[in-house]
Amino acid sequence: MRARRGLVLLAAAVLLGACGIRPRSALPDAQAGTIVTAEEIAESEATTMWEALQRTVRHARFAESATGAPVRVHRRGFSSISLLEDMPIYIDRVQVRDLMILDAMPARDIERIQVLTGVHATTYYGTNAGDGVILIRTRGGR
Repeated sequence: MRARRGLVLLAAAVLLGACGIRPRSALPDAQAGTIVTAEEIAESEATTMWEALQRTVRHARFAESATGAPVRVHRRGFSSISLLEDMPIYIDRVQVRDLMILDAMPARDIERIQVLTGVHATTYYGTNAGDGVILIRTRGGR
């Protein structure tokens, strides 16, 4: 039974490949986009995740309220899709809806930050990611 299932999967992969369709992993390639390492974050002397993003991610602008609370993150320059589109942020594959969480979490917990722009962002996260996506991987999250 296992051998038959393996043959069916192989045949499906060959057929899809012949049609120009390539299966993709559920997560972006580790080399896609820009990677910020834990060492770079430590060198920035950031104390919170919000500060780490501000000091190390070069492709984004970080807006704060008058009191210094995180408000929004967007790509530098103008978007071709929407002028007010925010960059989604994910921590260990979970989307962050309230940016205040980033200001409460320590920067030392970050293993790496991956910034996807353009094709990579829309390929994995849909058209709402036209301005890019910020992926944060923590030391404890896998």
